[in-house]
Amino acid sequence: MKDMARIIEALLFASEGSLKVEQVLEVVPEVDREGVEEAFSELRDFYDDTSRGFCLAPVAGGYQLLTRPDVAPWVEKMLVGRRKQRLSRAALEVLAVVAYRQPVTRGDVEEIRGVDCGGVFRTLLDRKMVRVKGRAKTVGHPLLYVTSDHFLEHFGIPELRDLPKIEEFEALLSREAVKEELRQSGLIEAGEAPESTADSPETGATEPAAVANTGGEGIA
Repeated sequence: MKDMARIIEALLFASEGSLKVEQVLEVVPEVDREGVEEAFSELRDFYDDTSRGFCLAPVAGGYQLLTRPDVAPWVEKMLVGRRKQRLSRAALEVLAVVAYRQPVTRGDVEEIRGVDCGGVFRTLLDRKMVRVKGRAKTVGHPLLYVTSDHFLEHFGIPELRDLPKIEEFEALLSREAVKEELRQSGLIEAGEAPESTADSPETGATEPAAVANTGGEGIA
């Protein structure tokens, strides 16, 4: 189809999250998978060749328009005071356990953390960061939890196999939490890196930088 790239571009801006090939095929059934993938590739190359302020990146098994890192500081300045509620340190810890050991039960996570995690799981379910995937074949048949597509979109991760090493994940959370705390205190401006991240706070981590569409957020 001649206008396939334009159609996909419109769908990208209207999508609330990562746009998957299967979603496009539902909207435009007369085009095959190869045609859709070629259109995505055409758009990605066009944005790269024309130095747009956003790029087309693979996220959560689909594609999403994300702010480019070199212009992200200006986007952050515009969004100061408009960020969504941040995930607590406890929520991030539970999310990390689920991400790297899924599927897991609440009991598995509580054994690792040593504290009750019921409230945290409710928060993560409400934020659509995790989802229930059946029950364990153990006594009591407890619920099994796995990460959701929204988790991948939130952190800008293409697939679960692309998760960073645990050490890298912990370092990222610590660094971002410190940066946000300093921004909130006014010690640094949005986009400016702190001089040191040695002392990480107990709570908080930033939401990802804004994407270049109206439907969601992503990591710049």
